[in-house]
Amino acid sequence: MNVTPPKVLVLTGGIGSGKSTFARAFEALGVPCIDADALARTVHQDPAHPATLRIARAFPQAMAADGSLARGSLRNIFALDAAANEELKRLLRPAVLALADAWTRLQRAPYVVWESALATDQALPAARVLVIDTTDQHRAARIALRNPDWTAAQVASIIAMQLARADYLAHADDVVRNDGTLDDVHALTLQLHHRYTDLWS
Repeated sequence: MNVTPPKVLVLTGGIGSGKSTFARAFEALGVPCIDADALARTVHQDPAHPATLRIARAFPQAMAADGSLARGSLRNIFALDAAANEELKRLLRPAVLALADAWTRLQRAPYVVWESALATDQALPAARVLVIDTTDQHRAARIALRNPDWTAAQVASIIAMQLARADYLAHADDVVRNDGTLDDVHALTLQLHHRYTDLWS
């Protein structure tokens, strides 16, 4: 018997916007969620994966001795070079999308959440795009809190390299501001969940 795959809600926003916080809130409501960054790590930490082999040919200086992407290279190489960052994403994207699609087809829910900073990629099969929006000041503070060894210049560089806020908003079906408390996040997520359940059930 053919089973219709769940609808895909892409949860996006710039680094430090609070995507993971909202993803955990959706998970608490029973919504299956997957993190594109985590999928990318499963790829680039596998020395035998074809995508990792292509990365090694393009960026030998970024590889560890075992053939995986070296720890710290995302910060020390790709966060400092916009062209290298785009090429890394291009090399990883097909493998990540294939993993996300395979996972989605196994889920039994009205919708699933893909947490990803790449919502403007036309290859994403999004039924709807939810943008988590906040100020660059909030983003910088959250990035610094998560990465205490990063310098202010590294934080500013990674923010500057990402899409502008206006670009995220231009691709949004829904937008929520994440400037409040964790209770605010859970309240907003519950409202959204009711909306999406009504839409896709």
